[in-house]
Amino acid sequence: MPENQLPWGEAIVEGSLEWSFLAPSDLPEIADLCQAIEYFDDPTQHRELSGLQEDFDRPWAYPSNHAVVGRDKGGTIVAYGWNHITPSDDLLPHAWMEIGVHPAWRHHKIGVKLVEWLIDRARAWYRHIRETHVRIGPLWVGCAADEGSRVADDLQASGLLGPQRWFCDAHRSLTDAPHPLVVPPAGVELRAFEREWSEKVRQAHNMAFGTRHGSHDVPQDAWQASLERTDSRPEWSWIAVPTDDRDAPVVGYAINCEIIDAQTGWREGWTERIGVVPAYQGAGLAHALLAASMQRFADRGCVLAGIGIDTDNLAESESLFGGMGYRFEDRVVLYGATFND
Repeated sequence: MPENQLPWGEAIVEGSLEWSFLAPSDLPEIADLCQAIEYFDDPTQHRELSGLQEDFDRPWAYPSNHAVVGRDKGGTIVAYGWNHITPSDDLLPHAWMEIGVHPAWRHHKIGVKLVEWLIDRARAWYRHIRETHVRIGPLWVGCAADEGSRVADDLQASGLLGPQRWFCDAHRSLTDAPHPLVVPPAGVELRAFEREWSEKVRQAHNMAFGTRHGSHDVPQDAWQASLERTDSRPEWSWIAVPTDDRDAPVVGYAINCEIIDAQTGWREGWTERIGVVPAYQGAGLAHALLAASMQRFADRGCVLAGIGIDTDNLAESESLFGGMGYRFEDRVVLYGATFND
């Protein structure tokens, strides 16, 4: 039976609000609710009507099955929950949870109930698609939230999802302290990035991040587009290769770009992608790639070095980047869990 014809039951999350499945006419009010939440919380990620509409219109989204809104007695939407699902024929099905509760209603613990409802709904969807796709893998359910936010508190309170990845920005001055030394591990040399290495670097990137929860391979067209942006600086980038085999695959890389502050004119060298393939991790290669990048940034007149961090080992990342003088900002935590039924 097609998903849009399934008897999905009632949209009842808890008893303090009137609940219904999300309809197209609800989207403008959801956008207004997001603005109210952002005014109080100042989250890292922002939601606008255009993005909500785009998500609603995806052919496989079925938001009338996977998203709910809660209204107060006056009929105003003050809470919503939305499972953003992958296509039903995806062999590694995902459900990304999105939760919003107006600050005036948070004392009702609505967020915790939304977490529970969304996970139950995701598992019901998984049981349905597994009936027709016998080779399908386990279901992964996750939600990204600013560290210390109310959504993060609700996710922890539910106890159903655990922290799996951390994302944050980090910056350091290139003028106030000595730069770290560039010391590659034995058997590895750093080389300036050149265009003919691009495909090997992409393959190394997909290998380095392939085991991370929620990760997907970067396709060739998206990779190439990122190198052709006006702020991209491939000539500031580095790769690592084994010294005894120049034709071997790339084992590490730092792909860099430049950020110019519109108000101050300060220039920041930004490490957009950095990774080390599993067989070479833990030997100091990432440290060497970052140190080489810092030196290149300074040589090109930048006063700051920055990086977007994506890690499943927070302590290790704090040791590496903090030890190189980076200061962390805007930390986001990805909570997730895997279900087989």
